[in-house]
Amino acid sequence: MASIEKIQIRNFKSHKDYSIKIDNKFKHIVIFGNNGVGKTNLLEGFSFFSNSKGLRGDTIEKIIPSSSLGLVDTQIDIEFSTNDNLQNVSFKLDEENKVIKKTFFLNHKKTSLSNISKYISFIWLSPYMDKIMYEGQSIKRSFIDKMISQNDKYFNKTLLSYKKDISERLIILKNSKDEKWLDIIEKQIAENFYFILQSRRKYAEKLNKIINNKLKNFREVELRFLNNFLKKIDNKEHTVEQILEKFKVNRIIDEISKRTNFSINSDEIIFYDVKNEINTDACSTGEQKSSLLTIILGNCWKLKEEDKEFILLLDEATSHIDDENFEKLFNEVDKFGTQIWYTGTSRNLFQVIENKGFFIHLE
Repeated sequence: MASIEKIQIRNFKSHKDYSIKIDNKFKHIVIFGNNGVGKTNLLEGFSFFSNSKGLRGDTIEKIIPSSSLGLVDTQIDIEFSTNDNLQNVSFKLDEENKVIKKTFFLNHKKTSLSNISKYISFIWLSPYMDKIMYEGQSIKRSFIDKMISQNDKYFNKTLLSYKKDISERLIILKNSKDEKWLDIIEKQIAENFYFILQSRRKYAEKLNKIINNKLKNFREVELRFLNNFLKKIDNKEHTVEQILEKFKVNRIIDEISKRTNFSINSDEIIFYDVKNEINTDACSTGEQKSSLLTIILGNCWKLKEEDKEFILLLDEATSHIDDENFEKLFNEVDKFGTQIWYTGTSRNLFQVIENKGFFIHLE
């Protein structure tokens, strides 16, 4: 079981100096207190070890407390165990030549965020994520791609390589227009393009099966992909040729517009509500929140089935599920065999786990 055992925070948002030890016999950790005491900030400190922008997508500058008077001295240290091995991860914020830098450490040695993710991942659900369901395709793709990356580190490397090559292609179009080099880089792009499309669809297929088989007590959702240009991608050689031809045809228009007009963003993501037989875009706010919860739980099941270590963070969990169904949520996440963190304004919200939880009262 993955579990956090000790936390030390210095000058992170509302927390000037905070530390706590967690009794590792508990896997349900509840942080409760009035609004504004720093419950979400505590979870956000964890989230930066899985995503460079954290739970809220904040910039580095927003992490630093306004009371720091220009002195940058922020640090978060976490001791956690996985498979009975104790590890320490931390990040520091320092200022150098008026530029704020974030540095990660694993067992007190400098490391990268991607290296930390080999040992532990933090999966979260928060009210800030509700916009995924209604703010358009870009945020949906980013959300799904991040979940695929949690399951497949090679996918993330391919995604980064693809984006780098796309940028380089635009530079070539603007400057040298070297056709031989364009042919080479577009071939790389097309290969990675195909891999990304295939990975998204394979992930959707597996996630849909998990939701259908495992999450009978939650809203049934299906993840679907549509691509108006690439309707079928079963034949790799044919699909890669289609992508290559599209890039060649688009060279002039991409040069003039200074952007890539055909990309992996041509994929349209649909969250399909099986019960109502409609796209969740047309569902009520409550139904959308329930759908998002299902997708997160499905991803957790996929990680568990693949023996990947993770810790689940449920910020204001009751905002995504009513009191009547909270016990269903607790019973479900209890099956993951990992540590789960919850936040809420009152201890009474968590009566169903009163005897099974470790409670932290922030004031």
